[in-house]
Amino acid sequence: MHNSRGETSKRLILLSPLGIIAIGHLTARLTGMVLGVWAWVPLTVALWAMFALMIAWGGGREAIKRWLRAPQGAWGWSALAVVVGLIPLGVFLRYWKLFPSAWIILAWLLLALINPPLEEGYWRGLLLDNTASWPGWLAVLYSSFFFAINHPLTFGVYSIANRNPVVLISTFVMGVVWGVTYRNTRSLRWTIFAHCLTDLLNLSVLAFLNVFVPAAWKAG
Repeated sequence: MHNSRGETSKRLILLSPLGIIAIGHLTARLTGMVLGVWAWVPLTVALWAMFALMIAWGGGREAIKRWLRAPQGAWGWSALAVVVGLIPLGVFLRYWKLFPSAWIILAWLLLALINPPLEEGYWRGLLLDNTASWPGWLAVLYSSFFFAINHPLTFGVYSIANRNPVVLISTFVMGVVWGVTYRNTRSLRWTIFAHCLTDLLNLSVLAFLNVFVPAAWKAG
């Protein structure tokens, strides 16, 4: 009976990306009718709530402690995770002056602090823990695929940048590297840090508000 419950929980966790993305898409559609690009706020809160609930239910305190422990094995994996987190550096250097107000800067900083632990705990920690018996490449691709398509299917409802193929490809690459890093180090410590860097450097809130949209992407 215990094993049966465990297998049921595992199946629900592995299917949860479908529900999270569907609810996120619906939230963006409905709130966007009233709030326009500011729908990113209720959407983000909804996604964070779902990530937190899944982590609490499927992982709990013990999993969180394990995810935050010091990395095992070669330090090169952690270094690679951070290097990948620097991918959007060129975006930041070119467009950081677009910030329209101190309030938007505050929102950008808060998102970069709160979002990475929740996303890494869910997309890497929880999903990869529950695919531990799978071949490593399949587990990483599974997690990375849903991590990547979440961006155009939720934030991309109103954000031009987030529905561009460049973002889809870059988030998939990040997901693969961070997933491999977690499987090799058994720690999310440096992937969380790398994710913080990415959320800062990609000017996330400006992209949500369509303040930052590279000219070459606008047609998309």
